[in-house]
Amino acid sequence: MTMKHRIQQAVGSAREKAGEVTGNRRLEASGRTQRRTAQLRSTASDVGRRARRVAREAQVRLRGNRPADPR
Repeated sequence: MTMKHRIQQAVGSAREKAGEVTGNRRLEASGRTQRRTAQLRSTASDVGRRARRVAREAQVRLRGNRPADPR
């Protein structure tokens, strides 16, 4: 999870709580949307990072521990 995603989740949570406290359903909904979007993007980023790592490990296994082509 990047710092950007953490900040967006915190801001979204704050907006959601502010909406709950004030009874502003629009603010609450926009905060919930912001928080969930940040969570989704964070998860997508993590999945991509893990997929790249698995691909690199597979390349190393296929090449017999030789270094990857620098291209």
